Amino acid sequence: MRKLFLGLFFLNLSSVYAGVCIWRFPDKDIQKLFPRATGYKTEIVTYTEKEKAEIEKELGSKLDDDETKFNFYRILEDTVPIGLVLTHSAKGQYGAIEVVIGLDNEGKISGLLIQRDREKLSKGLRSNKFLGQFVGQTVTSKFDNITGIKGAEKATKAVVLSVRKMLIVNEILGNKQTKLPKTEQPEE
Repeated sequence: MRKLFLGLFFLNLSSVYAGVCIWRFPDKDIQKLFPRATGYKTEIVTYTEKEKAEIEKELGSKLDDDETKFNFYRILEDTVPIGLVLTHSAKGQYGAIEVVIGLDNEGKISGLLIQRDREKLSKGLRSNKFLGQFVGQTVTSKFDNITGIKGAEKATKAVVLSVRKMLIVNEILGNKQTKLPKTEQPEE
């Protein structure tokens, strides 16, 4: 009986992880994505049912059960916002793929990193050749020009979905964030 319970528990676990993703290496990632950055500010954003419906409509699928709030990491140069980092955990072939997305102040992807994955073709998934294809993409991008990793099609789709989802979340929930013009200084 115990083996059956444990088996069902782990089987169920494999289908629930996604969405919520901690940012494991902020200092290192900030330097890669925003070399001029001197710090960051975390903003936790929740959504209304109306916003959830809007996100799901744009995405074409439901949010995961654990996606009840999103962390927005406002990247600063001194006190001036110079970009945003969003993180997301996607469901790959062999486990979670943790994606770190850098956006400039206009909402264009400035860089993309994989902070953790268990894919057999991890090297290709983390390569500049693959990740570089996302640079310059925006919420209006179709992502049909992304060349996937041969043999890692599910992982490729997971990364694309993760990026699209977070761009849509940023577009819809962005008004809830502390959006500051580049010249305005935040209050301490």
